[in-house]
Amino acid sequence: MQRRGGYQTKQKTLILSYLESHPEQHITAADLLHALTENGTPMGAATIYRQLEKLEQEGLVRRYSLDDRGSACWQYGGAEAKAGTCHSHFHLKCTECGKLIHLDCDHLHEIAHHVAEDHGFFIDPSRTVFYGICEDCHGEETGGHDHAAHAHSDCCCKHHDA
Repeated sequence: MQRRGGYQTKQKTLILSYLESHPEQHITAADLLHALTENGTPMGAATIYRQLEKLEQEGLVRRYSLDDRGSACWQYGGAEAKAGTCHSHFHLKCTECGKLIHLDCDHLHEIAHHVAEDHGFFIDPSRTVFYGICEDCHGEETGGHDHAAHAHSDCCCKHHDA
């Protein structure tokens, strides 16, 4: 059966099904390799990468770069990815636990606007990742006494764990 983006192979269907069943998680190729093997449907790493690239090209999954070494993870995007709504917000990446947070913040959009207007450079929020330590991990480091954690309560930002 041919669909948009080529033939719908068994491997592509298995990968998409797994990603759809874990929509809030960011899955690495190694995670997929392990999960598919556990489910009794093993496939090679090259096949997994090839199918993830096809799914990304079709707009069904989003790719997130994890570091400067080329490591990446993918997330099922469904209608959000096709509509391009994930392109409108910035991302926060915890260097302790690996959590990726989608952040829609007026202040960051103001900075992006300033950079565009005054410096002629256009920031792509979907590819902008700020690295640091999330509130949960920071609280563990400080023994739960995190006075800065309450500072964002009046903030205009909307964020959610991805």
